[in-house]
Amino acid sequence: MSAVPKNEDKLYTIEEYLALEEKAEHKSEYYNGVVWAMSGGSLNHSVIANNATGTIRSDLKEKKRNCRVTNSDMKVKVEKSNSIFYPDGMVICGKPEYGENRTDMVKNPILIIEVLSPSTENFDRGKKFQKYRTIPSFKEYVLISQKQAKVEVWYKEDVDLWRISHAYGLEGVIKLRSIECEVSLADIYYMIDDLEDAQMEMDF
Repeated sequence: MSAVPKNEDKLYTIEEYLALEEKAEHKSEYYNGVVWAMSGGSLNHSVIANNATGTIRSDLKEKKRNCRVTNSDMKVKVEKSNSIFYPDGMVICGKPEYGENRTDMVKNPILIIEVLSPSTENFDRGKKFQKYRTIPSFKEYVLISQKQAKVEVWYKEDVDLWRISHAYGLEGVIKLRSIECEVSLADIYYMIDDLEDAQMEMDF
């Protein structure tokens, strides 16, 4: 999904942003006072996100893990950067911690999923990831390409130490260490017909 600032000259409090969001027809994200309107995602974006979260949810349910899997309707509050985002998917294990005493916003995801769009990929990889890393519970970041069967996973191995792994092609499998789960790219890209050939290049 792409995003553009609603009004770059006005800074909003979180309370003002949440009040706007309750009345708005479309979602917006909040970056330290600036409210960014989000445009709608493509069909592929939505299907890929639902495939990924649905597959993870089924695996965790089968293993009887005390973890909840959310879709893009759930907000995450990043307290240290005074930001609020709508990830494409999250996993919260244990008791959810809510932001601003609201049940539509959590503060303690262990895993976050973003399906990359051309207009937001740089932000998802850069500043947004920097903000996510300040969340104490956050251990794993999953970045999914829309145009090719390619998935990038960042795992927090230690304080300030993140390890990266990749999976390519529909025969590939990602290992999500934070929740002890494996997901095939064939499941993530189920019903996506217009994929380009995936190459094992580092520019992703």
